[in-house]
Amino acid sequence: MIERGTLTGHLSAAAEILESRFKEVFATYEERLLAMGSPLVADVETREQLRAQARSILGEVAADLRGQEAPSSMRQKDDLSETIGASRASKGVHASESLRAVAALSEAALSVVVDNLPPSPTSRKEVAVVALAIQNSIMERVARAAVTYTNYLLEKVHESHADERRRISRELHDRVAHSIMVAFRSLEIFEIYRTKDPSKAQARLELAKGTTQEALELTRSLSRELREMSAEEGLEAALSELLDISLPQGIRSRVSIEGDESLITPQVRDELFLIIREGVRNAVTHSKAGAITIEIDISENRVRAVVEDDGRGFEPGEEAPRVGGTGLASMKERASLLGGTLNLASTPGKGTRVEILLPLPGSRR
Repeated sequence: MIERGTLTGHLSAAAEILESRFKEVFATYEERLLAMGSPLVADVETREQLRAQARSILGEVAADLRGQEAPSSMRQKDDLSETIGASRASKGVHASESLRAVAALSEAALSVVVDNLPPSPTSRKEVAVVALAIQNSIMERVARAAVTYTNYLLEKVHESHADERRRISRELHDRVAHSIMVAFRSLEIFEIYRTKDPSKAQARLELAKGTTQEALELTRSLSRELREMSAEEGLEAALSELLDISLPQGIRSRVSIEGDESLITPQVRDELFLIIREGVRNAVTHSKAGAITIEIDISENRVRAVVEDDGRGFEPGEEAPRVGGTGLASMKERASLLGGTLNLASTPGKGTRVEILLPLPGSRR
């Protein structure tokens, strides 16, 4: 509870302003968000969340200014903050947007209070007390929403890693184990026909050799993939190796990197590699492309990566391709975790282009 002393009457007036002029406060708030290009005013759902959150915060502040307990309806703030945190994380809205928004709400509320508070010898103190009450209420909610936001993203990263493990497990079962089984059966048949029909036995022996070699190569490939989950030796080397491993014969490829790779932290570099790897897999599995290119441009403030193919593409609005249960959703979640964005463009018959934009440490969004 804030200290009011001789300010009680004027603080009650400030509380009345916040309640009676809520529409004015919210309109000012929305104007500020629109001016800064905030994604939080992009659709009806997020606007309604903003309105509910603003009303709850200002109602709590008004009660605090009067020296009262917040109404029971205000005590639902925990659920509201958690809902907002999860919703924004799921839509890829970066946490910095929430911080910018609460600053805009504080400024909007204070400006309306200052414009309408009756002049008094203690007006500066009153405004300071109102500002402190707003800040306390807002920061408490921001902390709760931030925890939910972080937990949501961590859960998605965990799901992505689990999907990766399942994919490798399927590869081992469906391809490696199948090749070994074919080789084993061929050797059994070889034993049967070794004396009865040498030519048939020899054919089975050759088949066993071929499938054993195939299983060996697949095992080596998966082992190399597991070993190169990161790009410790640099993006260019890791991506060139990725294309060598992933692309079937006949598909052309090119990797181009411009800029100073040392500007990218190891964490961002490794996550970017995983995003690009998913884009390459999508192209290989779904596009029927003849060529796949990877282009990366690094500046002091951001890194821009593009994965492009000349395959069959898909119609706008058509469900984007998925690989092993991850696909585009996994790529977007990884980009969001880094504070970045992922843009997808595709034209039927002309291919697909995936663009990843990631801010680098020290840059401003």
